[in-house]
Amino acid sequence: MVKKITDTPGSLLVPDLNIGRQNWDAPEHLALGQLQMASLFPTVALETATAAHQLPIAPRDLEVPKMQFPDPLKPGVKLAGEDFLNRRLFNDALIVFGEGGVLHESYRNGMQSEDRHVIHSCTKSLCSMLVAMAVEEGKMVRQVTIESYIPALAEIPAWRGVTLQQVLDMQAGIEYSEDYTDPDAHYWRYARAAGYYPPLPGEQVLGIKGWMLNNLTERAAKPGSAFSYNSCLTNILGMALESVYGTGLAELFEEKLYSRVGAETSAYFNTDRYGFPIAEGQLNLRLRDFTRVALLLLHGGRNLVGEQVLPAAFIRRLTDVDKSAQRAYQAGVSDGLFSQAQYKEQYWVLDPQRQQFAMLGIHGQFAWFDLERQLLIVGVGSFPAQDGKLMMATLSALWQTVAASL
Repeated sequence: MVKKITDTPGSLLVPDLNIGRQNWDAPEHLALGQLQMASLFPTVALETATAAHQLPIAPRDLEVPKMQFPDPLKPGVKLAGEDFLNRRLFNDALIVFGEGGVLHESYRNGMQSEDRHVIHSCTKSLCSMLVAMAVEEGKMVRQVTIESYIPALAEIPAWRGVTLQQVLDMQAGIEYSEDYTDPDAHYWRYARAAGYYPPLPGEQVLGIKGWMLNNLTERAAKPGSAFSYNSCLTNILGMALESVYGTGLAELFEEKLYSRVGAETSAYFNTDRYGFPIAEGQLNLRLRDFTRVALLLLHGGRNLVGEQVLPAAFIRRLTDVDKSAQRAYQAGVSDGLFSQAQYKEQYWVLDPQRQQFAMLGIHGQFAWFDLERQLLIVGVGSFPAQDGKLMMATLSALWQTVAASL
C-alpha cells in the first residue's frame, strides 16, 4: 500500500549552511541533496510485498578500487580505481554483478548502504517497464496515438498523430529544449513547475500536468524523424498509464513492479504539489534495490526467485538493431562515442550489436548491461555537471574496463 512520507516539504536541509530547495543540486551539495529528496518534495513510499530476495554473491571478489582505469582527462595515463571513482566519476556507490552474483559492492562520498539515492532519469526506464506490461496485457498498443490514451492532448494540434512508440523513443517532434546549460531552456521552467526549485517571482506553479498541457503545444519536427531528449515525455507516459489502468501511477509502480522484485525496503517516489509522481526522474532507491530491479533485464524479465515480472520480449526489443532508431538518434545527437547508438523504450542502447545498453540519469546515475557477458554494473553518483561528454567518456571507461577484466 503506497504510503505518504512527506506531505508538506521543507525548504532547507542544513539551515546553518543555507543548503536547501534553491541549491540542493549545486556541485558541492549533491552528496547531501541527492540523499534527502524526501525532505524537499512531497513523497510517497512504494512498499515491498515479500521478504527480501537475497542477492547472490559471486565466487570471487572483483577489487575495482585496485584496478587501473584510463584517465579521461589525460590520454595515455592510468588511474587507480578508487581515484578514478572518487575524482573522475564522483561515484557515491557501485555494484558489479557478473559470473552469477555480486562481484563488487562499495560506498563512498558519505553514502551508506541504507541510504536511498535519487536515480534521476533511470526512473524513465522503470516507467517504460510498466508500459511494456500494459502492452502485453492488451491495455496499450505501440502504434496507437498517445491522444487516444490522454484525451486532453487531442485538443492540441501538435500532438495529433504522435504514437505511443514515438513517445517511448523520444521522437514525438514536440518543441522543447532540455539544454541544462541554457537558463532559458524549457526544462528549467518545467523543473520549477514540478517542484525541483522554488518558483520565480510571479511564476504560477502549475504542477507537471498543467505545465505540460500549457507549454508542450508546438511541433518542432515530424514525429518519428529525429530523437530529441524530452523528460516531459515520460510524464506523458505516466498520464497514459493512469488512464488505461484507472489508478494512480505510484500505485502502479508498487503493485506491478516494485513489490515484485524482493526489495529490502521501500522506495521513495517524489511527487509534484498535486500528488503526481515525477515519472521522469524522482525515484529514490537503495543501491541494492536498484540492482534488484535492474536484474530483471539481465534475467529475461524474471526476479531473483524466478518469477516472470517483465515480458521477455521487451528485453529483446531493446537490443534489436533498429536502423530507423539509429538514424533518428544520430539526427538528434552528434555522438562520436557511441556511433551505433539508438534510443529505444526510454533506454540508451549504446551498442545494440554487442547487446550493451543503459539506464542513465544526470549526475552519474546508471545501470549498464552487457547481455552477452551477463554483466550488470549499477552506480549512483554526484558528478558536478548534469551530463556531458566527459561524464559519458568516464562512464564508458568504467564499463569497458570492468567488462574486459571478466
